Amino acid sequence: MKTLRLILGDQLNIKHSWFKEVNDNVLYCMFETKQEASYVKHHIQKIVGFLGAMRDFSVKLNEKRHSLIYFKINDENNFHDFKNNILQLIEKEDIKHFEYQYPDEYRLNEELETLASSLPISTSVLSSEHFYTEREELTVFF
Repeated sequence: MKTLRLILGDQLNIKHSWFKEVNDNVLYCMFETKQEASYVKHHIQKIVGFLGAMRDFSVKLNEKRHSLIYFKINDENNFHDFKNNILQLIEKEDIKHFEYQYPDEYRLNEELETLASSLPISTSVLSSEHFYTEREELTVFF
């Protein structure tokens, strides 16, 4: 079963468990989108820094032989939003399962939950491995 895994611009952790082994049935995707650069006003240096870090990370993934599709900001096939880019890849690459890591931002979390529930394939969401605790632990604690 071919799986598509979305990597967000603040999830550039080469030590994440996703990257421990290369799997020919896993395709990673990263998108430079106008949507993410313009949802609020950002300093141009912040945007350039994010894009540079994403491009550097994509090189690291390629060096480790992971399959990656990367849409740069000026690519013709970039729809500049996660939903249309992902739908395009599901169809083009015959994807059967979609995975993403929990985003650190509430806005993106809501967007990706909605997207995942609307996809015509199975989906799953995993820890970003950014924190010592899991999301549910705080709710249980209080």
